[in-house]
Amino acid sequence: GGHGEATVRHKPKVAIVSTGDELVLPGLATGPAQIPASNGPMLIAQLAGLPVEIVDYGIVPDKEEILSAAIEQARATDIIVTIGGASVGDRDLVLPVLKAAGAKIEFWRIAIKPGKPLMAGTLGNAIALGLPGNPASAFVTAKLFLEPLIAHLSGDADPLPRFIRAPLAADMPASGEREEYVRGKWQNSAAKPLDQQSSAALFMLAEAELLIRRPACRPPAKAGETAEILPLT
Repeated sequence: GGHGEATVRHKPKVAIVSTGDELVLPGLATGPAQIPASNGPMLIAQLAGLPVEIVDYGIVPDKEEILSAAIEQARATDIIVTIGGASVGDRDLVLPVLKAAGAKIEFWRIAIKPGKPLMAGTLGNAIALGLPGNPASAFVTAKLFLEPLIAHLSGDADPLPRFIRAPLAADMPASGEREEYVRGKWQNSAAKPLDQQSSAALFMLAEAELLIRRPACRPPAKAGETAEILPLT
């Protein structure tokens, strides 16, 4: 094209740190107290089509010294993504470990469902994003926050999720005090909410083709009413 120069941006480097004593590699669970570590592979697949370089730190147990070592290594990346350990239990160590490492926490917990325990801050030159541990919560918060963050760092001038409007294929109950993102599927160009909305229901998340955004404190919605939809496929 005759240009001697071009404006470029480097691919953001994203560190993924899955936390939890209960996590084991898929196929290696030996009892009910162990959970296959599905969130890491899910997140890697979710980001596969984006301009990123992913560094997977695998499973990090709920031990401060081990988590601290992983965070210290990960601070050399652009975005540190932790999964799990962001709530208020005795073994939820992400927040205290980040603070001990010198992180500035911008916010912790937001009024959305699923995904309330989301945390964000900065650690040196890195942005730290703490995702909840339940699969649907991790997926939804990554879709709403992590993907736009990557798009922004990659130079996208319009990085926020692109919602469309579509009719509902079924009635929906009144929403609670948090903004809700309901997993659903397409039914004749209308959005049908899935029956199971548990944050831990990975099998239903795999069925989802869209998210229905329900603002907080709204009355019941009737089939045929329009709603804001975030397509997933």
